[in-house]
Amino acid sequence: MKLKLMTASVLSMALTMPAMAETYNYATFVPPASSNNTLALEPAFEKIAEESGGEIEFKMFAGGQLLGGREMLGGLRDGLADVGFVAPNYFISELPNAAMLPDMMPFGGDPVAVAGAMLETMFFGCPSCMEDYSKNNLVYLGGQVPTPYRLLCSGEMDGSADAVQGLRMRGGGTAMSRTSEALGGIAISMTAGDMYEAMERGQLDCVVGPTAWLKQYSLAEVVKTVVEEPLGVVAGLGLVTFNQQSWEELGEEGQQMILRQMPFIVAQSTVSGYMGDDEEAKDMAMNDHGVTFVQGDESMKAELAAANEAARDIILSEAAERGVEDAQSIMDAYVANLEKWATISQEQVQGDAAKLEQVLWDEIYSKVDL
Repeated sequence: MKLKLMTASVLSMALTMPAMAETYNYATFVPPASSNNTLALEPAFEKIAEESGGEIEFKMFAGGQLLGGREMLGGLRDGLADVGFVAPNYFISELPNAAMLPDMMPFGGDPVAVAGAMLETMFFGCPSCMEDYSKNNLVYLGGQVPTPYRLLCSGEMDGSADAVQGLRMRGGGTAMSRTSEALGGIAISMTAGDMYEAMERGQLDCVVGPTAWLKQYSLAEVVKTVVEEPLGVVAGLGLVTFNQQSWEELGEEGQQMILRQMPFIVAQSTVSGYMGDDEEAKDMAMNDHGVTFVQGDESMKAELAAANEAARDIILSEAAERGVEDAQSIMDAYVANLEKWATISQEQVQGDAAKLEQVLWDEIYSKVDL
């Protein structure tokens, strides 16, 4: 058989695209019907398949079918999946620098501002955060931002600090556990996928999480009261995190296709997803399940204010203990970016997912070089 010489254009394509059609397995611990999947990832994956002419396709394994929340980092690192959802607050030892972003949960209250600030900090303000991922054979591309966390409780209660004394509260990271303990609760560490069963069995009294989880994780079936006092917004979630070898196999053109979809994924999962789900979940929980929503009273506000005031020094101290060398600079970068993106959120985005998508491309993803 004779070998044919490649033209320059064919050779270029061979160097920049996968050599043959590839299916990349995506693993997530959130349920299949979550808006992360239905509104953001699935449409983006379809767009990538279309643009690549079927050369790049994704198969989703949701609800922990392939990897659970606690197994995600190791599974992706070792190639059990090509891409998945890494929550850095589950992996403080492996991602000590990146874990600072979710640890600063009390600092932000606007999901749009937090979305921009976390990405700008990760890509341009925290080299050690990105190194955390590369040391674990991973490539961080970004993710959604949930709405403010609140107390979703299985019992009937008012909004006072006394009402939550001694309650077992699920926290998925140090910030959530710190908040639980500041309110007099007992922090229970577990993944989001375990919350429903734990509450159903009476092993857990409250979940520290967004109202949207009443819908996304079906918690409206086991929750009786939501205390609406906002507890902060979690940053730094790695909804799209690649195995290093799988990322390299995509080639430059394939990588650019995925990066071009990241603003859509972040905007849709944050604005159309979580922000949209919050109101829908509240209406559903009240009308279909009789869930009561109460406001936090002055005693709860005072407890939270005191906890948040002390949080900065605690975050810096705990980061230093786990070997973070530039904790203050990471915090300073995130705080500065929060201020910048609060203005962008109010003046440019105004709760519009399409506008957030565009500004994320202009300000961040068009400048990312991985």
